[in-house]
Amino acid sequence: MNSKSMKKLMALLMAAAMMLSLAACSKDEEPKDDGGSTPGVSDNDKKDENGTQDDKQDSGEALSEEDYKAKITEIGNKVTELTNDVNAAQTKAATDPEGAINDLIDVVAEMKPLYQELADLKAPEKFAAAQAKIKSGCEASVEMLDLTVEMMELAVDPEQADKAQEKLAELTEKMTEYQSDAQTLTEGLTEVMNG
Repeated sequence: MNSKSMKKLMALLMAAAMMLSLAACSKDEEPKDDGGSTPGVSDNDKKDENGTQDDKQDSGEALSEEDYKAKITEIGNKVTELTNDVNAAQTKAATDPEGAINDLIDVVAEMKPLYQELADLKAPEKFAAAQAKIKSGCEASVEMLDLTVEMMELAVDPEQADKAQEKLAELTEKMTEYQSDAQTLTEGLTEVMNG
């Protein structure tokens, strides 16, 4: 895979990662109301320790507004951490393109379930419309990540270089279509975090 294609791929992956990172950033900027919380331990963490939040999510019950926002922030923070891995792969690509692609395949494998988890959150009634937007955007993101992995797997096989270039062209074209889905996801996240 040539340098120009690698740069394009990195840009596509960063775009996918940045949307969920926005959720983490917007939540972190809000003033925090302790309400008697233990410093350094979020209500979300406490609920996880007791198992109540996970039980709620698994049983299909809607999360409370606080738990729902906390879960979105948690997922956003995890994606933000993965953007660091994308940046590291970008640096590595200059000296070891194949190694960088393998690293990116691993990053996508970690990122995809986060989008799926976000899509499947049981939102409180107040955020039902926003969650529908989030779900739609996340499903499009998962499709983009699947295409990305398919393209990268072709790229590491020298005999598949032409197919990899075709897949990159398809991915680039889909990215244009995906921008409206990305906007929908961003709108949903913004509605939740500002709501």
